[in-house]
Amino acid sequence: MELHLSFPSALMGLCLGLLATGEAQAASFNFTKIADTNSSFSSFSNSNPNDNFFGSPALNNTGTVAFYAALDVGGEGIFTSNGTTTTTVVDTNTTYGNPSGEPLFNSFSSLSINDAKTVAFSTGLRRFNTPIIFKGEDETNFELVVVAGFREAVFFPSINNAGNVAFLEEFTGVFVQTSIRISNGGSISTRSCGSVFCQPIAPGVFESISIPMLNDAGTVAFRGGVYQSDNESDIAGGIFTGNDNPFGSEPIITTIADTSGIFSGFSDPSINNSGNVAFIAGLDTGSIGVFTGNGTTTTTIADSSGAFNNFFSTPSINDFGTVAFLAGLDAGGSGIFTGNNPIKDKVIVTGDTLFGSTVQELSFYREGLNNSGQVAFFASLANGTSGIFRADPIVVEPPKDVPEPAGLLGLWAVGVWSATSPLKRKPKQPS
Repeated sequence: MELHLSFPSALMGLCLGLLATGEAQAASFNFTKIADTNSSFSSFSNSNPNDNFFGSPALNNTGTVAFYAALDVGGEGIFTSNGTTTTTVVDTNTTYGNPSGEPLFNSFSSLSINDAKTVAFSTGLRRFNTPIIFKGEDETNFELVVVAGFREAVFFPSINNAGNVAFLEEFTGVFVQTSIRISNGGSISTRSCGSVFCQPIAPGVFESISIPMLNDAGTVAFRGGVYQSDNESDIAGGIFTGNDNPFGSEPIITTIADTSGIFSGFSDPSINNSGNVAFIAGLDTGSIGVFTGNGTTTTTIADSSGAFNNFFSTPSINDFGTVAFLAGLDAGGSGIFTGNNPIKDKVIVTGDTLFGSTVQELSFYREGLNNSGQVAFFASLANGTSGIFRADPIVVEPPKDVPEPAGLLGLWAVGVWSATSPLKRKPKQPS
């Protein structure tokens, strides 16, 4: 059967088709190679399976990426790159003025970067294996933040744009006490215990705290367990924020979310400069999701009721409230996304093509998203290469002087009416 369409009908069908195609269109990115194993690097992760930072780069608002890497020549280091120029911040092959002539450092752990390209990192001295945190921009310019004391360890630094560094400090004596310290003098501690004295259990006292993240306002976000009463087992896990009050004064603690409500457990959080916190949480119903909260309201970004079946590591939130996260898919594989729609909100997924090969594995962490919408991540590829990459959003300028869709439909409706209406002509008058 031959199908005949009038011009107005075809035009209207085309219009509706054009309107529909924009609704589920995926976001578009260009990808920048920051570093990979085809250059002087042999890998981007260390042997510590509990260190989420490794293999997961940190990104600042200038597009500069900080990352850890092992070197082909041996040793390891921390580096920064914008995709064009790579800078060595510190490595284990350099003496840095060590009088013994030996390399000064023996290893590196977690890192954080601010917009001035200053990287805070934890390390240990080769000879004494003393835990230390430094901050710096390159091998000629880094400074000491803190040296661990006797029976102490310091790790997991987070640096803000004022150059202040928050970190986790652990003291091991008869009991273990963990504290969040801030280099300008702030402190948040768990219940303290000594050889002959242990602080009484009391509501609001922390039983445990974990990796901190510090924003420009001096607010720290962290995961912790807090006593609900004077009962040893009455503990609520949660996500909290605290200010950077000086030592000796009580920090102001805000509960973002805890297990006294709908949640059953939490990941470590990230925080933006407005004080909004992003985290992964399990729910009492058995589902899991990515959420944001500010102590007053909680918002669901994505959950396992749709295309996602799991969420990994720690999400990243920028100052506009956009959240990026690593998730597993019901259809198989995993990917990095910025919302609940796996097509529209996709950054990259396993199976995608990246620099001539196929993505097999992805890693992403809490400083992986910046205010420009760029995303830094680790990827291993099917050709045996692995590397650090940056996704750069393609910004499409909207067309100028184009009527709104409703206006367009109105114009098309006029056109359709004109094309289908009978023409009435005024008869000629005799000359």
